[in-house]
Amino acid sequence: MKLHSTDFLKSKIALMALVFLTFACATSDQNISNSGDGSRINKVIDSVKDIAAGNKSEMDLLAKNCPENQKEGLQFLIENMPERDLKNLSADFLLQNLNYAYKVMDEVKWGKRIPKEIFLNYILPYANLHERRDNWRKDFYDQFLPLVKNLETPSEATLLLNDKLWDIVNVRYSTKRPKADQSPYESIDAGLASCTGLSILLIDVCRAVGIPARFVGVPLWKDHSGNHSWLEIWDNGWHYLGAFEKSPLNETWFGERAKTSDDSNWKYSIYANSFKKTDVIFPPLFDSTATYVYAEIVTDRYSTNVNDEGKINLAVRLFDKPNGKRVIGDVTIKKNGEIIGSGKTKDEKRDYNDFLIFNVDPNSEVEIIADFNGKIKTEKMKLNDSKYQFINITLNN
Repeated sequence: MKLHSTDFLKSKIALMALVFLTFACATSDQNISNSGDGSRINKVIDSVKDIAAGNKSEMDLLAKNCPENQKEGLQFLIENMPERDLKNLSADFLLQNLNYAYKVMDEVKWGKRIPKEIFLNYILPYANLHERRDNWRKDFYDQFLPLVKNLETPSEATLLLNDKLWDIVNVRYSTKRPKADQSPYESIDAGLASCTGLSILLIDVCRAVGIPARFVGVPLWKDHSGNHSWLEIWDNGWHYLGAFEKSPLNETWFGERAKTSDDSNWKYSIYANSFKKTDVIFPPLFDSTATYVYAEIVTDRYSTNVNDEGKINLAVRLFDKPNGKRVIGDVTIKKNGEIIGSGKTKDEKRDYNDFLIFNVDPNSEVEIIADFNGKIKTEKMKLNDSKYQFINITLNN
C-alpha cells in the first residue's frame, strides 16, 4: 500500500465524502453493547491464528472469555490490529481493554450519544500509531473518570482534562524528550514529551473516560517550518485542539498555518489516524517500517474558508543567545513608525513551532522591537509576498 498520489487523492476524497455522509446519517441511539455473532468471532480468530503464530493460545482465550456484549468490539480489534499485536498482545490485555471501554460508556452522560462506528474506531483502540503498547486504560479510567463523570459533553471533559492532566502526571513539552513517538507511560516516566507524545497521552486519557479521540498530524507544513501533531475529539462532529495548550476547541496557534496545507504533495496533507483499515497509510515519520498505521486525509477540513485579506503571517521567536533557549519577551511591530501589532513570544515549555504571529502587509518593510527584561533588540525586515515568513531574534550576538 502506498502513500497517495494526486489521482488517488481525488478518489480518496470522494470515498471520504461518502463515509462522511454515512456517519452523518447514523443515529445516536445505536446500542454500543449489542451482542456480536459468537460463531463469527470464532471464525475471525481462526483466520488470524497463523499470523499470531506463537500467540495462538491467547487468541483461543479471547474467544473463550470475551463477554457476548463485547464480541463485536473484539471482532473489530482482531480484524484491524497489526501483525505485531496479533503476535504479542495477551488475552488479558485485550479483554481488560474491552471491558473498560464498554464499561465507561454507561457511566458518562454523553455515552448514549456516541455512534457505534465512532466508539469502535476512536474509543475502543488501545493504540494510536506505532508507539509501545502500554496497558493504560484501567489506570486512566480510575484516575481521570472522577474529574469528568458529571460533565455534560465530551467537549467540556476534553478541555478540563487538557487543563488538569499535565500537572497530575507531571509531563511537560520539551524537545529534550527521549524520543518523539513515546507511549503514554514513557512520557510519564520521562516527564517530557514532544507534540506527538503529548497528543498520544491526551488521546489515551480521553478514550479511557469515553471521549472519542484521534491522532492528527502534518508531515511538513507548507512553509517547510517542520511537522506537527495534535488531536481531534468527537462531539457531534470533529473538533481539534493542541495537547498541553490552554485554548478553546478549534482555536490553536497552528490553526492559521493548517489553512495553508493542501494535497499537492503527500507531505503537505493533514492525516487523521484510523484504527480501522483504510486505503491511506499514516506517513511513518519516526519508523519507516510502520506501514500498518492507517489514516484518513482531512486536509480540506482545515484548508477551506481561508480569508487572507491580503495579509501574510510574520512569525517571531526570541532566543537568549545564539543556539540558545527560547525566552518570553515583549515584541512590537512597527511600519512607517506606527505600531501595527504587539505580543509575547513563547519559551521552551511550548511547542518549538509555536511562534508569535503577526498579520502584516506583503512586500513591506517592518521594524521589530523585542524587549526581554529591559534588554532591547531591534531588527528591520523586508518582507516578500510569501504566505509565511519567519524571523529569529537573538539577544546576545
